[in-house]
Amino acid sequence: VDRMPKFSKSTLVGYAVGIFCIVYSIKLAGNGRTFLDWTSVFITIGGTLGAVIVSFPVDRLKMLGPVMKKAFHKEPYDLKKDIDTIVSLGEVARKEGPLALEDTAEEYKDDEFLRKGILLIVDGTDKEQLRSSMETEIYFMQQRHQKGHAMLDMIATTATSLGLLGTYIGLIPMLVNLEDPTKLGPLMAVELVTSFYGAFLAYVVFSPMSRRLKNMSRDEATRKELLIEGLIAIRENQNPRVIRESLTAYLSKKEAERMRQQQEKNAPKAKLRKVA
Repeated sequence: VDRMPKFSKSTLVGYAVGIFCIVYSIKLAGNGRTFLDWTSVFITIGGTLGAVIVSFPVDRLKMLGPVMKKAFHKEPYDLKKDIDTIVSLGEVARKEGPLALEDTAEEYKDDEFLRKGILLIVDGTDKEQLRSSMETEIYFMQQRHQKGHAMLDMIATTATSLGLLGTYIGLIPMLVNLEDPTKLGPLMAVELVTSFYGAFLAYVVFSPMSRRLKNMSRDEATRKELLIEGLIAIRENQNPRVIRESLTAYLSKKEAERMRQQQEKNAPKAKLRKVA
């Protein structure tokens, strides 16, 4: 089983489209240099960086890069394939007994979660212990993921807030210098450009990244819940056909219907082979 993550083209395309549209809009609005202000850069990026360093320990900060990198990959989850795997394991356990799964477990050494569940069945773990052990692993997985989301969410929130802070930094001197019209324009530019930088970092870069990682975490948890239900059904020695029908609840209606149609096509072939 190949569990290596693949590069997500859709994420890159999404960022490219969003950034291109904003940059092109700046170009259409006039001189792009007016949107480059080093005061705003220091306030937004420098302030956000400082706040993040203060908020998280060094060990967590070291994980920020890998967390962001993960958003540009996709996990190759195929629930239909997982259902087929569970049904296949169920057939082995039903024909040869649970102990026969021990040799099969080595085929899934790249999928540690599934392998662990198989070995628990081989060890004779009862239904409740099996569920508790596997669900505990899901819980701690979600806790690890939440720590990564928390850093990205804080960056998005802080960047927005510092954009507002930049508005104050530009507004206060502007009010002080109301009698000098030549200073009003540059000071107002600091206000608006800083807000622009904060909104850009929050709503174009980090919030979508955090949202994508949360969706990926939910997808992984759903897959593992499917595996748990399937493994428990194997432990209970249920009929593989019944296992398949119960696990199709995790699929969309279209996917479930497609799987049933595929099974109907394969059924006559299986009968013919048996008759032959």
